[in-house]
Amino acid sequence: MARLIIIVLALALAVSAVLALRTCGNTRPVAVAQKGADLSAVVALPNGSVLTAAKGTVGRDMVDWLASSDKTERYFELGGKEFDGRSIEPTIESKIRIRRGIAILKAHPDVTLSVIGFSSASGNPAADMKLSKARADWIVKALHDGGVPSDRLSAAGRGSADPIGDEATAAGRARNERVAMILRHER
Repeated sequence: MARLIIIVLALALAVSAVLALRTCGNTRPVAVAQKGADLSAVVALPNGSVLTAAKGTVGRDMVDWLASSDKTERYFELGGKEFDGRSIEPTIESKIRIRRGIAILKAHPDVTLSVIGFSSASGNPAADMKLSKARADWIVKALHDGGVPSDRLSAAGRGSADPIGDEATAAGRARNERVAMILRHER
């Protein structure tokens, strides 16, 4: 009887090992069984890590572009609210995006990233430029602190240049308080 139990346990262990090895190379979206759940947002990265990036988000656009054969550089507007007002204090949403960015960049060591900070127009172009550069520097530091090598990162400020929102409205000015990213396959 003891011999039969040992054989069954050995077979179960072998089957588990084979299944685990088969899923290691899987680069398709990872599915976790939950009735009625939309699992299309869960993606596996080339290094085996997994993240959630819903279709239609900038994070998913980045993942999809990096998985494609397109080797040109790509510009991504982050969208959303990245900073609290005219400060370099990141919002909760921004901190979540940074963690996703770290995971994506670690999974793609051949990619470099340029971070471009923007601000709304305050009437003081020098202050706008300083703020926008400080924002880009903050993002680069957070990515580096998360393990992305500094030689793959750069930061630039554009001040209030290239607004995407109407500076005459509070909502428009808030849209201009943003960060964009340029990804390049370099290595």
